[in-house]
Amino acid sequence: MRNAFWLILIAGALAAIIAGFVGGTLQTKPPPVAQLRRTAVRGAPLPPVGAGSPREEESRAADAFAQDDVVVDRKRAAQSEWQPERLQIVVAICGTSVAAESAFFRLKVPLTFVVDPAAPQASAVAQLARSNGDEIFVQTDDPPYPQSLAAYRHAIGTFDGIASRNAAGMPMALRGTGLSFFDERGDAANALTFTSLGVPLIQRDVTADNRSGAGYVRFMLERAAALSRRLGPVVVLMRPLPSSYSALRDFVQTHDVRMIALP
Repeated sequence: MRNAFWLILIAGALAAIIAGFVGGTLQTKPPPVAQLRRTAVRGAPLPPVGAGSPREEESRAADAFAQDDVVVDRKRAAQSEWQPERLQIVVAICGTSVAAESAFFRLKVPLTFVVDPAAPQASAVAQLARSNGDEIFVQTDDPPYPQSLAAYRHAIGTFDGIASRNAAGMPMALRGTGLSFFDERGDAANALTFTSLGVPLIQRDVTADNRSGAGYVRFMLERAAALSRRLGPVVVLMRPLPSSYSALRDFVQTHDVRMIALP
C-alpha cells in the first residue's frame, strides 16, 4: 500500500515536470532573423567615377572624329623634367549655331575654332571668334586652290589656317600662304614635308568628347593634362556641344592648367 502511494506521488511529479517543459518550449519564441535591407532607392542614379554630380545620360558620337583613336598613338619625345599642365583646345566643327557655340567665348581662355565655311552661321561665328582674339581654321576635305582660299575669305573673313582629316597634298597647297595646317586625325604621314616646305603643322593629340557625359569629358581633359606634364602642350579636340562646354568650364575653374593658343 505504501509502495503504491510513493509510486503515484513520483508519477505525478514526473508528469508535472514534463508538462512544464513542454509548455515552456511552446511558449518560447525563436530569436528574430536579421533581414538585409536595401538602403538605396531603386532606380536612383549612381555618381560616376571621379565626378561629384549624378550620372547623366550619355551618348556616343557618330561623326568622323569618332572613328579616330581617342589618344593619338604618335611618337613624341618626353621632356627631361616635369612640365606645367598646358592644353591647346580646338573646337570643331563650328558654324551651325551661334547660340550654342558662342558659349565657349565666355570661358575667357585662348581657343581655336574650326569653322565650316558652308555652314549657315559660319560668318557670325568667325566674327565672334575674331573679336574675341581666338584663332580660326577653315574646315576642308581637299587641298585648297588659291581660288578656294579667296572664297573662304569672302565667306568668313580672315583666318589662320586650314583644318582637315586629309593631309595629302596640303603642304604644297599651303606653301607660301602663311597659313598653318591642323591635322585632325593626328597621324599625318607627311609631317616632314610640312617642315621642309615651311608650313606650320599642328596635330591632334586627344579627343575629349567621344561620349557626351560631362564626367567622361572631364576625365579625358584630366588625362590630356597629365600627358602634358610629360610631353609638353597637348592639343585637344572638342565638339561645340553644350555638354562639352560645361565640362570644359568646370575643368578650367577647378584645375591649375594653362590654356594656350596654337603656335
